[in-house]
Amino acid sequence: MNLQLLKRPQPLPRFKDEESGIHAQWGIKAFFYRKNGFPQWSFKGQACVKYSSLVISGRFPKREKQISLVDVGYVEDEGDILDVRGCNFRLLLFGVDNITQIRDWLRFLIVRQRVPHAILGKPFEWQVQPIKDDKQLKISIFSPLNCFRILS
Repeated sequence: MNLQLLKRPQPLPRFKDEESGIHAQWGIKAFFYRKNGFPQWSFKGQACVKYSSLVISGRFPKREKQISLVDVGYVEDEGDILDVRGCNFRLLLFGVDNITQIRDWLRFLIVRQRVPHAILGKPFEWQVQPIKDDKQLKISIFSPLNCFRILS
């Protein structure tokens, strides 16, 4: 006996304000990015995973950083601070809500991006370059980074 549909299938709605390729998106109070040169920071920002890269943008001063997910080798959280590291960079995201859920989702997206990279046989950054900053995140009471914890 065949069951007939009571309604015709409707097409899925098209969201006009949604960008394509965004896998995750969350707000941040501030970010601190350090590579080889002078460190960069910005307040009132947003972080999102778009296609195969992590894009961090801030409003004051207006900055935008783009990091390839394959280059990320370490993602941990300390309080409301998300610590993201690679061989030659360190990124601290302050004021992240639902930090454990975001940390786990970011780890999943990183591993998912590594699979095609490994299938193609491309070397990862940590296989080619030495790791520069491998210290654990410890924020003392007198650290200037502690002001972001007080604001929370």
